[in-house]
Amino acid sequence: MRKYLYIILCVLGVASCSTGEFGYRDMYPEEYSGDLSGEFLAILTVKKSALDTVYFQLNDSTTIYPVNYQNKYTRMERVFCDIMAWEKRTGSYNHSCNVEWAESIEEGTVVPAGSPSGKDYIDVLDDWMTSVEDGYLTVHYDVWWGTNPTAHGFSVVTGTDPEDPYVLHLRHDARGDVKDEKADGLVCFDINSLPSTEGKYKILTLKWYNLGGSASEKKFKFKTRE
Repeated sequence: MRKYLYIILCVLGVASCSTGEFGYRDMYPEEYSGDLSGEFLAILTVKKSALDTVYFQLNDSTTIYPVNYQNKYTRMERVFCDIMAWEKRTGSYNHSCNVEWAESIEEGTVVPAGSPSGKDYIDVLDDWMTSVEDGYLTVHYDVWWGTNPTAHGFSVVTGTDPEDPYVLHLRHDARGDVKDEKADGLVCFDINSLPSTEGKYKILTLKWYNLGGSASEKKFKFKTRE
């Protein structure tokens, strides 16, 4: 988990020096303009079609064919990656790309209200990596770690609001880890088991307790993955 601190600082440092060449912000769904030419950072879902073709889902509607990733598929998952994309359409896919590198994102659990869950504080970072798309919630977070950290647990709790099924509570379990240093990480949650939005967007509310102990929340647009 802590490895993302070094990956993110490194690649974002490159991006800040040359945003024209390495325009990672173009991958953020709210800013997507339709032009994917160039090298980008992205958080994507790796999928396989009914014809056994591996492809990437960028957001709720945009697909990318990874020409050099066909033999790396094991299951559907979220990845943080660097891709070289171009406008060329391949079959039914919107764009094509080469994958420069890809890291699997840790998967948290989705549990119903009343289930055991952590009570440790967590900061949710308000950047393009914290997002809801393709039936997944992805969280870029800060927490405290020990010098030799144990594996932390992350979950989202459903069913906490009887009037709104799209209210989720983010929980963090440090599992007794000490607080030597604060560092960031990425975790994703498959929230497609929430009640179907029937092809429409609903407002999803994520709630958590930040590192200062205060209640926080953030709202997203959510549509069930088809």
